[in-house]
Amino acid sequence: MARSKKDDDSVVNIDSSQFEPAGIDLAEKLGEAFESVITQQYGYARAPKPYMTPFGIQHLDALLGGGIISSAPVMLSSTPETGKSTLAFQFSSIFQKLYPNSMIVYLDIEGAGNTSSLGTSRIEIFSIDKKRFRYEPILVDVQVLFNLIENLANVKTIFEEKIRKEFKVLFIWDSIAATPSSKIESSEDPNKVIGVKARQLSFCLEKYGPVLAHKRITFIAIDQVRANLIIDPYAQKEKSIGIWKDYRAATSIQSLNHRVSQWLFLSKKTQITPDDGLDVNGWYLSIFTEKNKNMPSQEAVTCVFDKRGGLHKFWSEYTFLAEMTPSEKKYYKDERKLLYPLSIKKSGSYVYLEFVDPTSGSVQYTSEKFYRKDACKLYESSEQFRQAFDYVVAISVEYRIKQGLFQLKNNLGNIQSTTVDDVSDENNNIDEFIEEDDKSKSEIILMEENNHHEQVYESVF
Repeated sequence: MARSKKDDDSVVNIDSSQFEPAGIDLAEKLGEAFESVITQQYGYARAPKPYMTPFGIQHLDALLGGGIISSAPVMLSSTPETGKSTLAFQFSSIFQKLYPNSMIVYLDIEGAGNTSSLGTSRIEIFSIDKKRFRYEPILVDVQVLFNLIENLANVKTIFEEKIRKEFKVLFIWDSIAATPSSKIESSEDPNKVIGVKARQLSFCLEKYGPVLAHKRITFIAIDQVRANLIIDPYAQKEKSIGIWKDYRAATSIQSLNHRVSQWLFLSKKTQITPDDGLDVNGWYLSIFTEKNKNMPSQEAVTCVFDKRGGLHKFWSEYTFLAEMTPSEKKYYKDERKLLYPLSIKKSGSYVYLEFVDPTSGSVQYTSEKFYRKDACKLYESSEQFRQAFDYVVAISVEYRIKQGLFQLKNNLGNIQSTTVDDVSDENNNIDEFIEEDDKSKSEIILMEENNHHEQVYESVF
């Protein structure tokens, strides 16, 4: 009910449901009035637009919606010795190279008191500029840590207001699980501190979240996982974020579910040794978007992780061209049902790169054949192959992830909870959007064009 004011200053209610509907032009005028009120009275509460920092690995950045986002907490979770800290140092190096105006603070609570020089060696491995990188192995509690972050954020603001120039700031918290509550030091009874850390962390995330948003700070928090104990296997379950099969987030509080913008779960897969021919000592790493406000979440891609150097760009993208992602394996029976085919083909003991035009289905480029172990050297030495490889990765990302996985999820709703093996061919919803073609693996299985979206494409080959 609207209210009207009489001449005698009394207020009466107006029943607007008795009026005729206003036109679009008047609705637009109302919107302008709303905008004026919001801007004049509440404009101070508007946070500036966040920015994305890409890893530089095309299919991973596409999965994230462009990269790691600023202005809200980003979580990295995994079992021990999966590569979280190494990945954080690698991202620090990327952050510095992309933003010469950057400053990074690495708060290593987990490594405090450790005699190892691992932090220092990683700074050297990733060629991090020490003058713009503060590695602090300190022992602080949750409240002190957030006070520190707020104080540093205020210093950033002072500098920016004085010189009228912006700084990009990255905070890394390693780790949540290793950071105690403020009551631990003074308490003698463990029963008196149960739940204190969770309450303090929930309070700090709510209180200091606006600081990250208004000051455009990139904030990565590293957390461990613990066993997902099932007390009653017959109890009704509701899937929540922070739970991965046999594991769940070590810091299991509802504030994390709501306050984080991106939550990545790292899962170590097959081991890789130098004998495998990749010149990598590490493992295949499945990166799963437990939560992602920028793109559809609950999806995964595979990357190649080196214990010393972190994510390997070439071999990660090579793996993307050669194998289906974990999400694609979940949605499709085999390669023939992909919306765009794999681009690394096998010919006996050799492999080769093949580009298929996504509009005509014709093969427009085929590289020379080579051994898989020589692929990276070929990429580094041949300008023609390098340009072709980068282009094929970009096209594959567009059609397999952006127009493939993401559009598939948009059309099929909650299909992510159903695997192909769980339903029969007759009832498989995926088959409503994908036609199987048994004639050739190099032909493309394209999703029906959206009525209001038309892709403009032109091949470079």
